[in-house]
Amino acid sequence: MLTILIRTIIIYIVLIATMRLMGKRQLGELEISELVTTLLISEIASLPIADQTIPVVHAIIPLVTILTLEMVLSIILLKCPKLKNLASARPTVLIRHGTLDQKELKRIRISLDELISELRQAGVATIADVDYAILEQNGKISIILKKEASPPTAKDLHLIWKENGILHALIEDGHVSDYNLTLLGHDRAWLTKKLGEQGCRAEDIFFLGIDDGGNLYKIDKEENL
Repeated sequence: MLTILIRTIIIYIVLIATMRLMGKRQLGELEISELVTTLLISEIASLPIADQTIPVVHAIIPLVTILTLEMVLSIILLKCPKLKNLASARPTVLIRHGTLDQKELKRIRISLDELISELRQAGVATIADVDYAILEQNGKISIILKKEASPPTAKDLHLIWKENGILHALIEDGHVSDYNLTLLGHDRAWLTKKLGEQGCRAEDIFFLGIDDGGNLYKIDKEENL
């Protein structure tokens, strides 16, 4: 039992390191080459855990090899974009200016029902409202509406809005994020002053965030938690 536990921990650590080195894309929508890599990794990693007669190193070596191949392939594809089509499919235009491309739809074997379902999930009522629908390399369908079917933007209405950026967490469950404070050009003294202005302490706050416009958003801890 202890042997299985130790082997599992080793493989787990190696897998985490491997996936971390492969980058965030490996954890999101996968292209063909990335899917093959992920399937191989999962299969190889399970072997020494299921069969104790297989040395752990027999899994680590293939994992390192796959990691190396993946990184080398990524570099080659960056240097030679034309080779990318050999490892993954090209984006395919399914709808162009409100007109369905039936030939492409048949070629990639997507039914009209599937396409319409994707449009519904994107909040699109009819194909005529779509300027472009493109099947991307990761298998997702990007949908771009025509201008007349798109909601008006502030620019269209000639309105000027102040950009507030994104929300940065300063305190989570009573714990201060020194990293985000430094990132925003602040320190604990500044945070203490802000908390004093609101008459609270860090340990009493469940969440405190600030956006790029300097607006604070606070959630107090519930007393029974």
